[in-house]
Amino acid sequence: MYLVEGDSTALLIDTGTDCPGLDGIVSRLTDKPLAVVLTHGHFDHAGNIRYFPEIYMHGADTILDVQSLREYPGHIVAVDEGHVFDLGGRSLRVAHTPGHTPGSISLVDYDAGIAFTGDAFGSGALWMQIPSHCSFATLSESCGRMIELMSEYNVDKIYVGHYPYLKRALDVEYLMDVAVAARRIDKGDTAGSAAFGSPDGAMVLRHGAAEIVYLPEESGENRITAPTVLLKLDDVCCPDGFDTVHPNWGRVLEYISTKKIKANFGIIGYSLSEDNPGYFAWLREVAGRGDVEFWNHGYNNRVSLEGPGEFEGDFASQYRALHLTDSLATARVGLKLRAWGRHWTDCNEYTDSALASLEGLRLVFGHPENPTCFKGITLPSNLEMEYPVHNPAYREFLLSYLGKWRGLKSFYLQGHPSSWDEARWNEFDKIISRLIADKARFVTITEYLGLVGF
Repeated sequence: MYLVEGDSTALLIDTGTDCPGLDGIVSRLTDKPLAVVLTHGHFDHAGNIRYFPEIYMHGADTILDVQSLREYPGHIVAVDEGHVFDLGGRSLRVAHTPGHTPGSISLVDYDAGIAFTGDAFGSGALWMQIPSHCSFATLSESCGRMIELMSEYNVDKIYVGHYPYLKRALDVEYLMDVAVAARRIDKGDTAGSAAFGSPDGAMVLRHGAAEIVYLPEESGENRITAPTVLLKLDDVCCPDGFDTVHPNWGRVLEYISTKKIKANFGIIGYSLSEDNPGYFAWLREVAGRGDVEFWNHGYNNRVSLEGPGEFEGDFASQYRALHLTDSLATARVGLKLRAWGRHWTDCNEYTDSALASLEGLRLVFGHPENPTCFKGITLPSNLEMEYPVHNPAYREFLLSYLGKWRGLKSFYLQGHPSSWDEARWNEFDKIISRLIADKARFVTITEYLGLVGF
């Protein structure tokens, strides 16, 4: 149980299992008017509600078959997402976080950077084998909501319902472990599980710091939508001193072949301007594989940080850059480039019309965000895998993927393989492996256009 005190009111969070005279105990701790809220309706959190004339809880848990709820003579006030307990100088906001039960809620003190989560995300092992629990997709969504608010609003501690098992507040790393564990069970990836030791045959899956107890027959439901991913890898060119591409591109090709995924390579047009048989042969060979599609990455090579970007100039210069790359790709290698993405440049008011002038262009990556002249598909720039650019970072990717951008049905991931050392490769591999485990579908640009009916 937690007692949170403001300037004018106190809030008791949960009422424990069996604590005679709880109202008197609380009155000795605070003399302020008291409100009582349940994080959920299980007996070990609602055991002493009889001592209070009124309680708050989510309406979805009033269906639970719990004796203390059935026999409660007082008034139950239903709360839902966004309800605020204003305690005077301090407030706690309700977040509906179903999973453990349909009506599980968390109470968030944004100013203090803390949240009280009951059993929503576990207090030690998270029990998802008991009656009335929700799907693992629902649990994953609740984890995502909490990860999002923790990362966006600097909430760095969660206090759970069985704190003595842990003796510490939990953090967002723990929430990410719970979310991944829930996704694994949803996809039927329960390798390494152990028997929980209960008569119902429940198993326990441990992932990082998280433990989830589940029934084997409820794994593999596949209710979490697997995303469609365009792996957008930038800066194919022929560097100075090479007669073909940077060696890392060969590693990329081996990697996507091993992982059985597809990718999209951005070609910079200047690399096609001079005759280079070895480079052109490599491009033709890659284009013929079927698991890679090339796209228009502009024309100029950036050799310094000075000066305006290629797509920050007037219409004529942008038109030239786009059409040079497009025509050279066709003439030199026989490529049809159906997509464009900027490289080291911003866009301006002329970019939209320049893109619209390029026949055959059907998709742009990220920018311009709201074109009016270009009538193809614009994929928003939201989920990143490099933090900062050139630096794949699994943790930062996971925060966004599981949190703020958890609902994306499709997205692209931008990377720059030519600049990846071994440590960066390892981070990239973790990102792709996580998506593969979630059964993401990696597609080429043309395949994506077919999926969306364009």
